Amino acid sequence: MENEWKAEQVLKQLEDIGAKVFFEKQLTSSDVSASGRVVVPKAIAEQYFPRIDNPSGTELGVEDAAGDTYTLRFRFWINNQSRMYLLEGTAELQHHYHLKMGDVLIFAQKEDSTIVLAGRPPTKADAMKKPPVRRPSPTPGGRAARRDQPVRGSKERNKRRALQRFGLTGEDIDPPVDGVFRAMPAVEGMPEGHSSVTQARDGRWIASINLGGELYQAFFVQQDDALEA
Repeated sequence: MENEWKAEQVLKQLEDIGAKVFFEKQLTSSDVSASGRVVVPKAIAEQYFPRIDNPSGTELGVEDAAGDTYTLRFRFWINNQSRMYLLEGTAELQHHYHLKMGDVLIFAQKEDSTIVLAGRPPTKADAMKKPPVRRPSPTPGGRAARRDQPVRGSKERNKRRALQRFGLTGEDIDPPVDGVFRAMPAVEGMPEGHSSVTQARDGRWIASINLGGELYQAFFVQQDDALEA
């Protein structure tokens, strides 16, 4: 598929300049707005980005996969007594990669700690990211209404349609267990700033965090790695 080939080319460019990918974000409508403001998960920001103590932040020089340089602003907002980190001014870089909602912004780092940003189209692995399905409201007696069966059926149909757009079946979808946080559709009812570690049915561990109304998840083999993330 064309998207797969384009994504491979971008990743090869990053590999050629010695940049290692540490985070990927599937862009939302707010990410691709004229402001070029992108939310960066707290754990990622504090591990890979410069330390900042003032909410106004600092200018940050980054490169793209071709070596072109950009000057962004790295800052944070105080949110629920925690920090929400932001990269501002990415519009030019997004335009360079012709990014739109649903495309992926790649965060990587060179050996000299230089941050590298690149963009790619969505691939087969991104097909797993589907909007949450609203659950039916409970009845006064506390039981779910009988219409939960149609909702469940609708959920399965939506899943099949999402996969069909990429020419896939459910067996093709296997989230990479690489510890890289990726943006996912937010889960209703998950509090702002909340983080959790859960185990999937196949035994893998999932680290999740809700930042700015956006859900980020990474998959791990070991529980200790997920907790540390």
